Formats: sequence, C-alpha cells, structure tokens
Amino acid sequence: MTHKVSRNAVVALLGTPSRTEGSLNEPREREENGYRFNEKWTYENLVGDPAGVPERVIYWKRYDFVATTVRAGAEGPWRPDEKLAAALAERPSRLAPIDPAHNSPVTPKVPYLPVSKFPGKPDLGGYFVESDTD
Repeated sequence: MTHKVSRNAVVALLGTPSRTEGSLNEPREREENGYRFNEKWTYENLVGDPAGVPERVIYWKRYDFVATTVRAGAEGPWRPDEKLAAALAERPSRLAPIDPAHNSPVTPKVPYLPVSKFPGKPDLGGYFVESDTD
C-alpha cells in the first residue's frame, strides 16, 4: 500500500463509525488480529463499502492507519483488506491543489516597521518598555 490513508478520507468515504474503542491519545496499545493499535473503528451495516462487505474494522495508531479487516457477516471470519486504501487512492484529494503560477509569494511593498522601539539590540524581552505617549 503506497497511498496514505487518512482519518478524514475514511470518514468522507464511509461516514462515522458505528463504534469506537480507545482514542487518538490513548496511551495503552492493544493487539487484535495481529495488529497493534490504540484506536479501533468498527463499521456495521455498511452499504457501498469498497470490498462489498457489511462489516469493517479499522485500526489506528494515533493518526497513522495500521490496517483494516472485513467480514461478510456477524459469524464470518475477519480477513485483511486492501480495497479501502485502493478506493481512497482513486478519489480526489479534499485539498485543492496549489498552482504556483497563481499563488506566488507576496513581496512586501514597504519595509518592516516594528510596533515598538526597543532600546539596544533585539532580544527575547522579559522587561517593560516605557511608552512614548505617557
């Protein structure tokens, strides 16, 4: 699998999961079906799944996609699936492409003028500067 599967892309294709276990920031890792993860998304009664199955589990390790498994029914065995990643690779990105010809860097027309005048050489501060308006 060369295409990076993102959380947003999965939700855009499949919708929100029926059930989640763990969370993005869950420090404990678990193992299931040979995959180590800290968050698990379970989809039930899917319609239009790329693999043509009604049930799917997606394993995440923080933001990173670990794997996905599918099964044909509640009593069927779970099996690994690559069709989700392939389907997401075919979909256009939700981010608009950047065209350098129309998005060139802006060149300032005036020199930088600081808001305050600090005595001495610029540093990280940590002191009060008296205002000229007092």
